[in-house]
Amino acid sequence: MELFRNGAINPTEIRAGLSKSQIFYFSFLALPLAFVGIPIYLNISDFYARKFDIDLVTIGVLLVFIRIIDALQDPFIGYFSDSLSQKKFCHKRIIYFSSISLCLAFFLVFNPPDFLSKNLSILWFVCTLLATYTFFNFTVINFESLAAIMARNDHQRILLNSFKELFGMLGMILAFLLPAIFIYALRVSYDDVYRDLSLVFVSLILLAVFGFFRKVRIEENKIIHVAKVRFLEILCDKNFLVFLGIFFLNALAVSLPASNLNFYVRDVLQAEKNLGWFLSIYFISACCFIPLWKYLASRFGIIRSWIFSISGSVLTFSFAYFLTAETANYFFLVCLLSGAFLGADLIMPPTLLAKIVSDKKELASSYFSYWNLVTKLSLMIAASSSLIFLGLAGYKPGSIPVSGFENSISFFYALLPCILKVLTIFSLIYVAKKLPIYET
Repeated sequence: MELFRNGAINPTEIRAGLSKSQIFYFSFLALPLAFVGIPIYLNISDFYARKFDIDLVTIGVLLVFIRIIDALQDPFIGYFSDSLSQKKFCHKRIIYFSSISLCLAFFLVFNPPDFLSKNLSILWFVCTLLATYTFFNFTVINFESLAAIMARNDHQRILLNSFKELFGMLGMILAFLLPAIFIYALRVSYDDVYRDLSLVFVSLILLAVFGFFRKVRIEENKIIHVAKVRFLEILCDKNFLVFLGIFFLNALAVSLPASNLNFYVRDVLQAEKNLGWFLSIYFISACCFIPLWKYLASRFGIIRSWIFSISGSVLTFSFAYFLTAETANYFFLVCLLSGAFLGADLIMPPTLLAKIVSDKKELASSYFSYWNLVTKLSLMIAASSSLIFLGLAGYKPGSIPVSGFENSISFFYALLPCILKVLTIFSLIYVAKKLPIYET
């Protein structure tokens, strides 16, 4: 059979074993998992530089080392999780242990003892951040795997991933807003902000795991086959490799704007004071339109809906390439419209991957670990390549804009991502016509 042969999902498909309460209990865990990602990606270097006076070069080198390990460990975590599931140590139990460990690691990374010397603070930084990334990866990979395991048809896959991504977006928005609320509304000192953030995260994930997630009914023993898990087995799955390439291409297109946003807003639009508003509009718009993408995917099929959303994203986001400081206010509209199409980028890849593993769920964690890996690689490539090219061109962040730099920044921020998304569209059209995979 061909992928999405008739496009739409049969409306008579049932939600057997997947009630509204079960969807909520499961999906809420995405909120604290998205919440924790913002501080460890955006705030960690500033925190240690201020608290222990560690120079940014040292922190930068350490972060490269840590994030390489973070990315490369994903396939091993997936393999180990699938191996444990074969031994009756189910994915749900792995999440219990990894989430508790994540609570401890995240709290320690943002609450180091004050008496640490500079060298000991560097050691503390490396060890606690590595532990945070590791337990975060264990939790996320097994969480994504369970979404694929629980869903029995395309309708359920779309439902689960839509609600999961909606809660994830709410977690990101909460992580962006809380520091400002603590500092400006509650008058919390800067030194105490991260302590309070870590306490909020610990409370949220404990509520998610032991308040809601424990109520999720997952009969893993009925779908996990007793078979030896082979580490490189999924690399022989040509269908998966094709989709993995498409996921990488799209993730690279999404990562380039994220990596260059500060440069674009500050030195092209000269509107740094509006950065928070730009991000808020973008993410709130994405949250509001997730129900629409859920409906469209159920009505017209996953690939068709994704192609439509990418096309809309290209049409709206390409305008960012032409904006200048004089027309910076139009970027509010670009954020609103491009944010509306973000939801599909979040929902469709895990939904497609869940469909691919529908008949090999005993390897679900391994499949999702490779998707996790290419997502991280895309972010590393996007950040490093744009910095290298802009640096070679003589660009210095925060300097007075020089003629020509604006076009270079706009190219990496807006035009190149649109080109990559057009390539993604053609790849999806080819796959939808030519690549046969299992139908549900």
